Amino acid sequence: MLPYLGPVLFGIAALLGMFNRKASYLMLSASSVVFAATQFAYGDYLSYYSIIAAIVWIFAGIYSLSYGERYGKWLASLMSLTVMGMSIILVSNNYLALIAGWEIMSVPSYAIVALNRSQKGPAFTFMTFSEFSTVLIIAGAVSSFVVSGDSSFSFIHLATFVPLLLISFGALIKMGMSPFMISEWLPIAHGNAPANASAVFSATMTLMGVFLITRMIFLTNAGPALVYIGILFLIIGSISILFASIYAYISENMKMLGGFSTIENQAAILAAFGLYLVTGSNILREFVLVTIILFALSHAISKTGLFLSIGSTRGEYFGEARAPEDRWMRVGTLLSTMSLSGLFPAIGGLAVWMLLESFFMQAYLGGYMGIIAIIVGSVIAISEGMATGAMMKILSFSALFRARKGHASRVETVTVFSVGAAILILFVISVLLVPAIFRGGIPSVLVFNGFTIESRFSTADFGLLSPDYVIALITVFSLASYAIFRKPGTRTAEVWNSGRSVSSQYTSFAYANNIRLMLRRVLRTRMGDDNQPVSVIDVFWFAMNSVGRGYRRMCMIATRKFMNSSIAWYMVYMIVAFMVVIILAVALY
Repeated sequence: MLPYLGPVLFGIAALLGMFNRKASYLMLSASSVVFAATQFAYGDYLSYYSIIAAIVWIFAGIYSLSYGERYGKWLASLMSLTVMGMSIILVSNNYLALIAGWEIMSVPSYAIVALNRSQKGPAFTFMTFSEFSTVLIIAGAVSSFVVSGDSSFSFIHLATFVPLLLISFGALIKMGMSPFMISEWLPIAHGNAPANASAVFSATMTLMGVFLITRMIFLTNAGPALVYIGILFLIIGSISILFASIYAYISENMKMLGGFSTIENQAAILAAFGLYLVTGSNILREFVLVTIILFALSHAISKTGLFLSIGSTRGEYFGEARAPEDRWMRVGTLLSTMSLSGLFPAIGGLAVWMLLESFFMQAYLGGYMGIIAIIVGSVIAISEGMATGAMMKILSFSALFRARKGHASRVETVTVFSVGAAILILFVISVLLVPAIFRGGIPSVLVFNGFTIESRFSTADFGLLSPDYVIALITVFSLASYAIFRKPGTRTAEVWNSGRSVSSQYTSFAYANNIRLMLRRVLRTRMGDDNQPVSVIDVFWFAMNSVGRGYRRMCMIATRKFMNSSIAWYMVYMIVAFMVVIILAVALY
């Protein structure tokens, strides 16, 4: 009963929301503490996902005490129900409980997106992809039952790759990367939800996909087939991370920018899963697994801070943003964006360093996998640079400069700053978060043993990083710069709007216009008067709509030409369909 104590408490929080909104959010935060305490088990990587999710829910619940008041009691109940579904996924010990949790998570989320009654499309789009995800997970569970014959549908070890592949693709849809990698459904859905719910969606709903893939990889021992699945993950991950970072950079909707950033981070984790499956080094595999956990941790907490700070601007587009004047809010936003940019001294900087180290270690091992690793690692490095530009855009135009001034409540300010402080503290203590095998030191330069994180694929070190040294160097150079130059003076420069017509104000659109111009063949940038771009097209969303229209035309032709009440054609159809099912069953099993 103890594992399900958390889900029960979240259910109580959902009931409280019908009577008292604040009591529901307080119960949500308190229940998250209980959930983390009852699920944590040192050395059990799967339990770490529960801790990551609980941290996000605590912050989201506290923040909602102030922010959620304009959405009424239903948002509080729906958020708690969504969290309850995710907690069931994390504690499930069989496929039936997993599927139940997946649906409990998805249905209230659909209702949360639908709270924006002015637009019905995002909610229906969200539900369509959610149900498609559920169908694939059910198919994976059924395939596991067919192979194992276990009528309890328990999680047991498998000698076939089929359940892993099906359930992974179900998880990838939730992460926004399949079947068309980064079609806009995730940014559209997350962008139309309230900011506190968007934080929960982007930080922990996508985390459920990462958790599910991790669990299935641990259960699968399919030999060489896993290498091919790993290569597939590398391909999908590298394409997704590149395009997601580009679309984040050019987005003018702040919450959609956060949604694309989520896809970029999830794609990086997917690429790490691919490397885990293809590498032949056991030590490197362990290092990659630690990297996945830390990357998931950094993304969840940092994305929470980003969406909560966006919510405090009381706008969705950069032109509507009202930057809170509180400096502590700005500090929290700065640390969240730094972490999502992969910069030090934030936990996200460590996660990106470990990810790149993993790929470059595999490249050092040589062979054709080494070539693939250096290509994917280079794509990740380029994409992280683009992500840095996107984060600096949202920091500058929503929190620092050129935004109308606004006011955030004390609760919102404290929550966003606390998230930023957690990001910094996690970096400082990050040495304690990695196994002892990856800890070391260089006493000769006063870096004592246990204060350095070492990357390795054998007994020798490949690279190392000391968080304390990084903090010390940044502090020393910052103080020295301030002592020498003091506060910089103000100077006036002619405005350059990246190809846009000259104006007295440098806008967020102008900030990203260079990418629209340079990648106009990829983004299908439409040019207006005086060679000014007016819009771009998401090529993946365009392709998916084209495929959908083509499939619809094909069905209409089949309906009119063949399925026209002719019993003969119906018999032919059933016989052919039966033969196809038999062939697929034999081929798969």
